[in-house]
Amino acid sequence: MCWCGKTSLPQEICKTSAKLRKGINLYIFININNNLRKISLHVSSTYYRFGKGLPLFLAGLPIMLSICQYCVTHCCRAYFRAMQKFIIILLSLLASAAVAEVRHIMTKSKVAMIEDIHVWVANETGIESAYIEVLALDRRLKVPICSSSFDVSFPYSKSQQTVRVKCPDSEWFAYVGIRLKNNIKGLAYRYSHKVGETLTQGAFKSVLVSKTNKNLVTSANDISNMLLVKDVVKGEVARNNHFIDSVMVANLKKDVLKGDAITLDDVYYEAKSTTTAATGTLFPKALLKNATAARDLSSGSILSRSDLNIRNFILTSTKTISRGQRLNARNAKITAFYGNLPSDVLYSLDDGRQMEAIRTIRLGQPLRASDLRPSLMIKKGDMVILSVQSGILTITSTMVALGNGKLGQQVTLLNPESNEEVRGLVTGIGRASSF
Repeated sequence: MCWCGKTSLPQEICKTSAKLRKGINLYIFININNNLRKISLHVSSTYYRFGKGLPLFLAGLPIMLSICQYCVTHCCRAYFRAMQKFIIILLSLLASAAVAEVRHIMTKSKVAMIEDIHVWVANETGIESAYIEVLALDRRLKVPICSSSFDVSFPYSKSQQTVRVKCPDSEWFAYVGIRLKNNIKGLAYRYSHKVGETLTQGAFKSVLVSKTNKNLVTSANDISNMLLVKDVVKGEVARNNHFIDSVMVANLKKDVLKGDAITLDDVYYEAKSTTTAATGTLFPKALLKNATAARDLSSGSILSRSDLNIRNFILTSTKTISRGQRLNARNAKITAFYGNLPSDVLYSLDDGRQMEAIRTIRLGQPLRASDLRPSLMIKKGDMVILSVQSGILTITSTMVALGNGKLGQQVTLLNPESNEEVRGLVTGIGRASSF
């Protein structure tokens, strides 16, 4: 604490600073402590220590300290406040002289080199210049005046902590340390690219990027099969908003007439944005193994599913099938069919066995489940063979059906010899089993 008579004053610190080029600060502190009758002085800088080479500053120190001593010893609070302003002004003048000395030490050529390092590293890594620190340079390093910009490069492929600086005007070069602050790994473009291109992993290089950057691409796998929505330049940091989801669509290489076969050799694939690609253009490549053109198509056309007749092996009618007629091997078989298939088409004769048509089916038509119904295996008045299982023996007898029955249904049967009625389960055409 600082005392003036009976008045208690807080400890006063006179402080001034000078901002130098590239963030270099010179700080000057004067700590006045009347209780201990001491005045301490501290001068510091980011890169330069207080020392020789500042004669003007040293020359002014005795005057400044005398004023501070007199103020603490003889002045009360009001006068101390007034003198404090004078001290700060004096300190600012002395600091200016110190700044001039430091700038003399930091030559114009060295400043230019540091600026070139900042610019090149920022462009190469995508990191903002404010997050690039050029480490302290040895005072013994003499940087020549270079009429052109300095050439800067990373001399080590696995490190970005050192740059090699060379003056094109001479053989002079030097290695300078740098520090990339608050960084994460990102990707930058190796080359310039146009909108609409799809990029592979080889199109990128790994770089350190400031954490302040948003929406960064951190893995090439995250943007595989995606389209660029803007032009990008070499060295630019890749961002997720540069890309949009895409799909691969088939384009014809030549004119194709209706009915002609279309194979994978007749098309080439290109990526299209999911927002512009029609739904019909999304079909598996396997469809082109057995496809024909549904209409005349011109070269360069984007193929749609509706442009293709796909070969499928399905159950078709070999003759006209009348309503109520059962499906069998004489009127249906498996054939190759080109065209759009109904969802309930049958692929095997087993699927239509014991079925009958509910409408007339023309020759060559695909057979559908909706065209068929289970047929009557037993009709009223039919003679039915009833099987009765007794141990390992099977006893059969001939019965008369008293009603209609489909496969798996129960039917009432009459024994003509005993005139007794029994129940049987329909197992086939004219056949039933007891239960």
